[in-house]
Amino acid sequence: MFNIYTQKYTNFTHVIFLSLFLVKLINVLQNRIDFLQFLAWVLPLVTFYYFLNKLIVRTYQWFCFFLMIYFLFSSLRVFGTVPHWLDIGELLCICLLFVHIMFGPKTIKNMK
Repeated sequence: MFNIYTQKYTNFTHVIFLSLFLVKLINVLQNRIDFLQFLAWVLPLVTFYYFLNKLIVRTYQWFCFFLMIYFLFSSLRVFGTVPHWLDIGELLCICLLFVHIMFGPKTIKNMK
């Protein structure tokens, strides 16, 4: 079912998602945000993550738009105030995930 390129693509998607969640969880552990904010931040991502694993092309397209909202909030913290290293890491993960997700439909198309 999967070719080797698709498997590498999905593995890289898992790594980026886990690193993004880890950066946000470290923010919770350092008391920079509270746990309820973390849950509100993570629930939409988990929903998209579920459908991304099913390789639904529409999900990739909608997720790119949704990531722009996360990018805007993150860039406000990085460029609007004194940046913290976790905010910079979050911004980098979001940018990397956005570019990576843009190539998802092409990867799924090549799989068929």
